[in-house]
Amino acid sequence: MPQTHELSLTLKASTLEKEPVKFSLKASAEDKARLVERFGLVSLHSLTADVAVRNKGVGNGVLVSGQLKAALVQRCTITLADVPEELNVTFDLLLVDPEMANRMDEEESYLDPDAPDYDALEEDTVDVGEIVAQTLSVWMNPYPRAEGAEVVAPNNPNVSLNEPELVKPNPFAALSKLQDKS
Repeated sequence: MPQTHELSLTLKASTLEKEPVKFSLKASAEDKARLVERFGLVSLHSLTADVAVRNKGVGNGVLVSGQLKAALVQRCTITLADVPEELNVTFDLLLVDPEMANRMDEEESYLDPDAPDYDALEEDTVDVGEIVAQTLSVWMNPYPRAEGAEVVAPNNPNVSLNEPELVKPNPFAALSKLQDKS
């Protein structure tokens, strides 16, 4: 059974082996209070993650995989009412040396839907707690809305809301007509 830790768990990448090391993380009251402030939440009732960390071999990085579960409350972006949300997501993050991360950025590896998310490994530290916190922030609804909340457009002729974009004529349409005549 994996050991349970608070979100302050950090590991040295150089000590990891190819066989995954498994942990259960559970946010303490202090962890939750810091995350509420950091992410502008109303409350964070629970945050747990089951995480496996393994070294993929020399030059291949460290893979952090896990399952995150959270219950939180955010403010509605329209009414400011409380909007509860529950998360249950899996994640993979490949930590590679900074040079490799730069190469992957240049090659636009992040556009490959089959590739895991990646980030640069800072020195020899795998901050598992920070990875869990950032995973929470990525998966939270960025625009929470209370049920029935609607955006109402102001009475201003210069403001439009949810209207279809105007279709602009193709600038090459006139050229295609000329080509047909020749």
